[in-house]
Amino acid sequence: MNIGINTNDEDLCLADSTTTHTILKSNKYFSCLVMQEVNVSTISGTTNIIEGSGRATILLPRGTRLHIKNAFYSPKSNRNLLSFKDIRLNGYHIETNNEGDIEYLYITRIESNKKCVLEKLSAFSYGLYYTYINVIETHVIVSQKLTNKNEFLV
Repeated sequence: MNIGINTNDEDLCLADSTTTHTILKSNKYFSCLVMQEVNVSTISGTTNIIEGSGRATILLPRGTRLHIKNAFYSPKSNRNLLSFKDIRLNGYHIETNNEGDIEYLYITRIESNKKCVLEKLSAFSYGLYYTYINVIETHVIVSQKLTNKNEFLV
């Protein structure tokens, strides 16, 4: 079924209330990945498109970080799926809201007894909400003893 999504866009992610796990197409989001085939049940039956699982961290467009303890790795998947469960496990809330005639899915958090909208996910005309995800840049600092004070290695 073609629902009008460019499946070549690996950073497009659908917010999915029915998936039990976040499913990511690229291993770049994982900080720890265990390769293993996992069978998953779908409405069409059992499939083995999952090649691994592990810890992943993704960054949403407005800077919200999601740490996912048990995401599935599926390079054969047509799209990334972000589980509502994983949004909630990060301490965020989910609600829909209309701005004019446009419906959004909000990811919110309560700060100082006030609701803050962290992310606004747009909806396709057929009701699926989507966003784009990014990798969080990391920098590693290594402690190294200098044997020659005039030498510096990067």
